[in-house]
Amino acid sequence: MSDFASLHSNTYNDFKEIDIHAYQLIVDFYAMHEKDIQRLKFHEYFELHLAYIEALLETGLYQNLLKTCDETIEAVIQNNIQYYQGEDIYRKLLLQKSAAHYNLLEYHNAEFILKELIKINPKDGHAIRSFRKSQLHRPPDYVQNTRNLGLLLFLFTAMVICFEMAYFGLGKPQIEMGMMIEISRNIVFLSGWLVLIIGDVIFRWNVFKTTSSFVKTIQLQKNKKLKVPVFSKK
Repeated sequence: MSDFASLHSNTYNDFKEIDIHAYQLIVDFYAMHEKDIQRLKFHEYFELHLAYIEALLETGLYQNLLKTCDETIEAVIQNNIQYYQGEDIYRKLLLQKSAAHYNLLEYHNAEFILKELIKINPKDGHAIRSFRKSQLHRPPDYVQNTRNLGLLLFLFTAMVICFEMAYFGLGKPQIEMGMMIEISRNIVFLSGWLVLIIGDVIFRWNVFKTTSSFVKTIQLQKNKKLKVPVFSKK
């Protein structure tokens, strides 16, 4: 038996035999040895929990992840763990939790966590990008209205095409009325695309603008706190 193996429990040594990317095997191992894992020394228990959370995220077991992640975050806070294996473990766990909410279509919950991460570090690019991405899945009513209007215009275009084919046949219409119908149909079709594009561009710009404004506000608040007040002598 190696010196490494002799220093650790059998459960931990069995776990270390599993490839770190064999996510389903890790999930199955945890399910089979859950009671034994709960009795491990904290550093072994903690490492297994982190690997289990990663495996749950990769295998799409998001509800289980949320429960386990909350327990692990609590352990991080209680034991005052900031970095683990060179990573900000509190940030990593919160990102994994927000990803689980995002994949469960719980966008408000995901954004709440991401906003808290941005408040901690307004230069956290990953949190900012994820925050924007989540907001894009919650379009306001006007975006849905523009999409519905665009669809209506496309359907109207299809109806005009059907009328043209029934009235003029498959050939290109040569009479003035046929040419006017063709021009009108093209205008309606382009209008449909224009309505769709304008609605989505305005929505995406608003998301970008509001996110940037939020990040800037947090950054200014942090800079203000860092400033040391200067007291004049009387």
